[in-house]
Amino acid sequence: MIEDLTAIADRMDALLPLFRDAGSISGLILPTEHSATFKVLAIEAKSIIDGELNHANEFSLNLVQAVNAGAGGFVSGPSYASVQEASGIIRAAVRAIQRKLAKPSPSPPGAKPYVDHARIVALQNIGAGNWDFSRLVELCREINVAAANRCYMSTAMLLRTILNHVPPVLGFATFTEIASNYGGPKTNKSFKGNMQRLETSLRNIADMQLHSAIRTREDIPSAVQVDFAADLDVLLGEVIRVAKPASP
Repeated sequence: MIEDLTAIADRMDALLPLFRDAGSISGLILPTEHSATFKVLAIEAKSIIDGELNHANEFSLNLVQAVNAGAGGFVSGPSYASVQEASGIIRAAVRAIQRKLAKPSPSPPGAKPYVDHARIVALQNIGAGNWDFSRLVELCREINVAAANRCYMSTAMLLRTILNHVPPVLGFATFTEIASNYGGPKTNKSFKGNMQRLETSLRNIADMQLHSAIRTREDIPSAVQVDFAADLDVLLGEVIRVAKPASP
C-alpha cells in the first residue's frame, strides 16, 4: 500500500506541468481528461488510506478538503494548489502508515517480541544507500505479528524468507555461503555458529512446513520448535552493522 500511495502522489505531481493558462479570469486550468485522472487518483488514495488508518482519519479528511478547495473539486477541474496539496497529504499519510507499521505488535502480557523493536528502528534509520530495507522491516514486523498470535508455521516460513533475502548485504548470493564462509575460515566463529543453526535446523523446519504433503496424522509446530529469535537477532545485528553508513 505504501508503494501504491507513493505512486499515486507521483502521478499527481506529474499532472502539474499539464496545467494551462486560461487567461486572467480563469487562471491555470487542468484539461478535462487530466482532471478526470486526478479525481480517480484522489478517490483511490482515500480508499487506501482509509483501509490503513481507518475511516475519518485526518489524512483522508484533509485530502477531501484539498480536492474540494480547488476550482470545482470533485465536480469540475482542480486548481494547481489543490493538486499540490493533495500530493503532499498523501505523502504525509505514507509516513504515518510507516510509523504505524514500525510500532511493536501487541503481544500477550510479559511476552517479548520475536524481533526486538530496536532492530526494526535501526533498519529503518539506515537511510539511503545500496540497499532498500523496507521489505526486511516488513518481514520483521510480520514475524512479530505471527509469533504473538501463535502462528508458528507462518513464523518459520517468514524466517526462511529472511534467510533468502539478506545475503547480498553481507556480500554473498545465498545464506548457505554466509553460514559457511562469512568472515573467512578462522574468524567470527560465534557468528558462524548462529548462522549454521539457522541454515540447518531452521531451514529444515521451515522446509517441512512449506513442502510437506497432507498426511493421515499431522504434528503442528510449537513455539519452542520455531524459537530462533536469538540467532535472528545476531543476523540482523550484523546486517545493520555492515549496512549502516560510517560516522563522518
